[in-house]
Amino acid sequence: MLKTEKKIGPEFEEDAEEEQLAKQELEELAVRANVKIEEENTKKPVISEIQFTEEEEAIRLNIMENEQLPPEILDAILSEWWFKEPIRSTGFILDGFPRYSEEARLLAEHGFFPDAAVVLQVDDQDVSDRLLPPQIEKWRLKQKAKLERKKLIKEMKAKIKDDMIAKRRAELLAERERKKKEIVREDEDISDEDLEEDDDDIDNILEDEFPKDEDLMSEEDEEQESDAVERLKGELGEKFEADMRNLQAIQNEFDRFLIPVILINASRKIHIVQYMLNTKLKPLVENRASIFEKCYPISSRLAQKMLSFTYKYISTFGYWDPVKLSEGETIKPVESSENPVYPVIHRQYIYFLSSKETKEKFMKNPIKYIRQPKPKPRMPIKIAIVGPPKSGKTTVAKTISNEYGLKRLSIGEALRYVLNHQADTELALMLNWHLHKGMTVPDQLATQALEVSLMGNVCNTAGVIIDGYPVTEHQVSLLEDRSVTPLVILELDVPSKEIFKRLLLEKKNKPSLPYPLHNSTKIIAVRYSKYRKNIVAIRQYYQEQHQNWYVIDGFHSKWWVCNEAIKNIKTVNGYMQIYLERIKAGKAACIDKLCITSQELISRLGEFGQFCPVSLAESYELVDCSVTDSLEFAAEFRGHYYKMDSRKKLNKFLENPELYVPPLAPHPLPPADMIPKRLTLSELKKRFPKCAELQGYCPVTYQDGNQRYEALVPGNIKYAIEYRDRIYICESNEKLQKFLRLPGKYWDQKLPYKLPPLKEPINLTSLPLPGYLEQGIATSLIKAMNAAGCLKPKFPFLSIEKSALLYIAFHLKAFNPKASEYTRKKYKKKMEQFIERCELITYLGAKMTRKYKEPQFRPIDFDHKLQTFISLKNIDPINE
Repeated sequence: MLKTEKKIGPEFEEDAEEEQLAKQELEELAVRANVKIEEENTKKPVISEIQFTEEEEAIRLNIMENEQLPPEILDAILSEWWFKEPIRSTGFILDGFPRYSEEARLLAEHGFFPDAAVVLQVDDQDVSDRLLPPQIEKWRLKQKAKLERKKLIKEMKAKIKDDMIAKRRAELLAERERKKKEIVREDEDISDEDLEEDDDDIDNILEDEFPKDEDLMSEEDEEQESDAVERLKGELGEKFEADMRNLQAIQNEFDRFLIPVILINASRKIHIVQYMLNTKLKPLVENRASIFEKCYPISSRLAQKMLSFTYKYISTFGYWDPVKLSEGETIKPVESSENPVYPVIHRQYIYFLSSKETKEKFMKNPIKYIRQPKPKPRMPIKIAIVGPPKSGKTTVAKTISNEYGLKRLSIGEALRYVLNHQADTELALMLNWHLHKGMTVPDQLATQALEVSLMGNVCNTAGVIIDGYPVTEHQVSLLEDRSVTPLVILELDVPSKEIFKRLLLEKKNKPSLPYPLHNSTKIIAVRYSKYRKNIVAIRQYYQEQHQNWYVIDGFHSKWWVCNEAIKNIKTVNGYMQIYLERIKAGKAACIDKLCITSQELISRLGEFGQFCPVSLAESYELVDCSVTDSLEFAAEFRGHYYKMDSRKKLNKFLENPELYVPPLAPHPLPPADMIPKRLTLSELKKRFPKCAELQGYCPVTYQDGNQRYEALVPGNIKYAIEYRDRIYICESNEKLQKFLRLPGKYWDQKLPYKLPPLKEPINLTSLPLPGYLEQGIATSLIKAMNAAGCLKPKFPFLSIEKSALLYIAFHLKAFNPKASEYTRKKYKKKMEQFIERCELITYLGAKMTRKYKEPQFRPIDFDHKLQTFISLKNIDPINE
């Protein structure tokens, strides 16, 4: 406490009393012994008697003697926690309160209802295991301190006794001397025996007056550790039983006042207890906004009946699941026997949930889900699934179709739809003509049938999923001609080994039929090879033109493949919904992943063409975005398309598009003749006899170099630009891009009067001998000489000079870049043979000894190499 400047509690008070008594005794002994004790043991601030108020005294008694606080004090303390900000809004935790049933009853009577009461349940053994070790350690420290104090007291008492004995001895000796003088005056003789007797009398007197004390360090009167452990265990057990009785009474009071009690098994490890506690308390925190809300689940039939009689109203979410919507759902599941809906009444509205899990989430916290934005506009979605045979296309298509109510269409189903529902049309007659003759339906008629099927009601409201089409480039071109472009194309990639494995399992599980099927191994192999042949071009086309191609690893389970397919579909559909929402609100919207063709892009480009309007407005830079076909940084505003060069510029445009388009745009796009154009070599030749400006020097390098003399660098004709009917040559592609961005900065420059001399080519043969050697053979010769210096060759029976020259000659021949491959290989072999023979000297010098050795004691290849060495005596290493 601040007032007492010390901790308050039974254990602290007991320790303080013991320390105070021990210190008082030490101080008295120190004064008697005339000994100075260390300041930390003697100096203690003198605390005057403290006067507590009634409230403070009640709190002190509650802490010291576990007496209950009066209701007035509890009400004053708790009201601050329950009704004052910011604690009222942020919340709080009462640790270890209430401790008695009366305190729990007081909470309810004063309206202090906690959201929940957490009870940590433990056994007496757990309490003993957790609390006993620190208490034993504390007891040991106290015993150690007590022993040290006793030792110090004993030493002080011994010193006091010694001082008193010395003082008494001095008195007795003085008295003896006085008596001796009196005897001398009386002329009496004193023998030595009498003096010894006097000394013995003094020692006896001292022993009688100062008897020996009993040993203060005797451990018989001290509490042993085993006794202390038993005592502490008993105290903990008694306190545990009392607390359990109080806890049971508190739980009964909480049950009576309908306060939820959360029981947590605290005997486990701390992280497990924390996890269990967080799991139990998480709903209370997350669902706090809906703590007084009530939801009532009803049947679908009753929900429709209540809506028809306007007894209840449909919510703003319609038939969308608000929980799924908050989790990022972009496609509304359809109600069916496999996917039933679960209506829930909340206030005056009916909400439709798609599963039991989402229903439970909604009923726990309806406010969280009804406060989210309304569903985004829904558009029918076109999906295509392609893949090799037996890759699972139909399984994935049926799963998605059943869950979201999409129309599943294959070419076979499209043909059957036309034949069954439009039998009198010209298309049906042509299909029948081919089928009756046993011919395959042409791709053109199949595409027409698919187009007719796409006009159905379900396809135009919910969407369609096309199963296994297109699979050839001709089919792709037919779909493009009829403007049938799927928003998402999913490719199931499955290796051939897995395909044939699935085929064998299918044949094994299905019963044999009397008629043949088109699923033999040979037919599947042909279809697979044909698919692999065509799919690369199809994938490349859709990736370049529409960026709507997604590859899924079909080797996984069907559930994993379906989840990945749905994830991709939701992502693209989310882009579409955001696009429609922003366009409807008159804002700019990103057009990436919306299957916009290059022709449509060009036809709807805005006032700036393919130049970035943000760069033009902010820094007057002409950034040409036509170098890439990607629409990742493209946006639509007021019916026109605009392309940016980075994500940062795109975000700026989407936030304030009015600032970058007319009439608020600060800079309009210059006319076509004022926009720099890069020239190819052929276009540059067509401009002849027009000459380059600045005599061919790079204008960017010259301007960035502050027009210094050393900044005059000739340009490269690969980087030519035409601007204002003038031609400029840049040094590199980087400098060319700078000129294209800021042509006004670099175009109007003048050269100095003094120019560097032109670098005209000089014929090699016209150079003097040193220059000719330097430019002609210096590099090759340096490499050869460096290799000779590292090897230091010495050919048998030749001088070192001739050996080095021969090695250099072989090296020049072996690494001559202008020689043929055959010649270089030939001389490389000769050079390797030359090196091998040069190493004979080193080998024989190391292995040959002065004394003769028998052949069996020589190295295995010694005789062969020695014979080779001798045979090289009269051999020319060049012409051998």
